[in-house]
Amino acid sequence: MKKLIIGVFALSVFMLFTITSANALTMFANSATWGPDLVHELDITGGSGTLVQNYTVSTGNGRGVVVMDDIIYSTESGPGSSPFGGSNIIYKTDRTTGLSLGTITVSGLPTGAAMSTLAWDGTTFWTSEYLGGNHAYQIDTSGNIIKTITLGLAINNMDGMEYFDGKLISNRGDTIGPYDVYDLDGNVLSASFINPSLNGCSATTGIAFDGDYFYTSCIYSAYLQQWDGTTGAYIQDISLSGGSFLIEDLSVDYALRDDIKVPEPSTLLLLGSGLIGIVFYRRMRRV
Repeated sequence: MKKLIIGVFALSVFMLFTITSANALTMFANSATWGPDLVHELDITGGSGTLVQNYTVSTGNGRGVVVMDDIIYSTESGPGSSPFGGSNIIYKTDRTTGLSLGTITVSGLPTGAAMSTLAWDGTTFWTSEYLGGNHAYQIDTSGNIIKTITLGLAINNMDGMEYFDGKLISNRGDTIGPYDVYDLDGNVLSASFINPSLNGCSATTGIAFDGDYFYTSCIYSAYLQQWDGTTGAYIQDISLSGGSFLIEDLSVDYALRDDIKVPEPSTLLLLGSGLIGIVFYRRMRRV
């Protein structure tokens, strides 16, 4: 009986870690295309990236992307007829069918501005101002701006920003590094946390976090760079193939991130069975 309980606990822990790490090497990227806007699904397994498929998400000039479960959210710097004319629209696309699921209209952006990068904190979006100043906005799912902060080390037109562990990380301008870490009020926590220019990338844009590592886009050279999520240390370049890329923003599936997601019932069941095993084991030792 003792061996059985220990075995159940060990299996539960193994399956828990297997579930939380599944699909961690699928990356989504929004390219600047001047219309139509293409979001790429990339397999970045093994230190190289291969195009799996493209999604046409709008007619505009692509900028931000967030993937949450089966929905792709995207932004543009302007519609196809005016690619830098500004836009206050978040587009929703079905990840399975590729069909439009409608839009979210954001109220309160400065006139002529657009939303560049897009991030998700579990309940609300975060975006950086494009065609404007050095602001970041927190936006609810109805399109209301509920918070505006200033990213003091940035210049303007930041096209690389991500939410992680209750913080924001952002580059300083359009293709301009490095990436600095801020709290959610805009206070600098760590300047130059990631600096792609020290590792061969002079024009850097979108950034994503998978729970362990950061990934940034070297926009004009069609590769990504991987960084340690704790120290910001450079790990490797990830070359991309199978398509044409001019990547402005990156996203993993936020539903798989431990700092974002609510545990699924199956995960809770496995964790619970492991805890029950510990309790039974301790009680048996007392007998």
